[in-house]
Amino acid sequence: MIRFGLCCISLKLKEQGLSHQTMTYKRFSSLPREEALKILGERIQNNLMVTNETIKFCAENNYVYRVSSDIFPLITYDEANVSLEDLPNYDEIQDEFDNIQSTISNSTVRVTCHPSEFNVLASSNQKAVDKTITELNFYSSFFDRIGLPADYSSPMNMHIHNKNGSHYEIIDRFMTNFKRLDENCRNRLVIENDDKLNCWSVAELITFFHNKTNIPITFDYLHHKCHPNGLDEESAIKMCHNTWHGYKPLFHYSESRPGNNPRAHADYAEIPFETYGLDFDLDMELKAKDLAIEKYEQICKGILV
Repeated sequence: MIRFGLCCISLKLKEQGLSHQTMTYKRFSSLPREEALKILGERIQNNLMVTNETIKFCAENNYVYRVSSDIFPLITYDEANVSLEDLPNYDEIQDEFDNIQSTISNSTVRVTCHPSEFNVLASSNQKAVDKTITELNFYSSFFDRIGLPADYSSPMNMHIHNKNGSHYEIIDRFMTNFKRLDENCRNRLVIENDDKLNCWSVAELITFFHNKTNIPITFDYLHHKCHPNGLDEESAIKMCHNTWHGYKPLFHYSESRPGNNPRAHADYAEIPFETYGLDFDLDMELKAKDLAIEKYEQICKGILV
């Protein structure tokens, strides 16, 4: 059965006052370090509490959940030079990890993540690669800490995001840096097709990337619509589905926002998607979040049974 995925936040929970908090490095560095660490710790503890409540919300609604990439502001930022262990409420943060682990173990919620677009393993900029490896390893260790399996049932999704060189040069750079990741991270990492014409389509990912790396490919409906590269939707999604090594794939759905940019995501979706007889979970990348999922479930009711 196909399950819809909530991405990062619930607007219903936000209306109840449950929302993530951030902290910029400018604000952090302007305060005495002890005060800055206290504020940062409180915000991270809040974010973990909100994450736990959101997973509970997903359990109630049979959603998959993509955790926010903003749970841990500044923790992987070199200039801040701070770790979770430095925070004065570290014990309380550990308790929140335990709470999340308990919630997941007592539910059927599939938990995933999509680190920010600034993470580029194929970059020719070594500093950018080092930052990417730090970020990806940190989120994978977070997944370990909350009891998630180190496999594609809890995928960490990203893009290649690089066209600097031939396909083979880019893949070689990617794999060189991929091998630097912790094993638990490598075992979760999946790659998504891009929406820009000069980036990686499904056809390119299958032909060049997957055939060399064996890493699963995430199918994004809107990205493929924007950049089909001569491949029809049914063929593309079936090719991606076959790369998941027996794990249930997690794909992405959105529709274009009205206007001149077809890549911009809409608030709500209105067109029933095609499954082509396949089973997978589907992150709903829509601006109206859970409100959009509720509305779309009614539109797609006939294909979800």
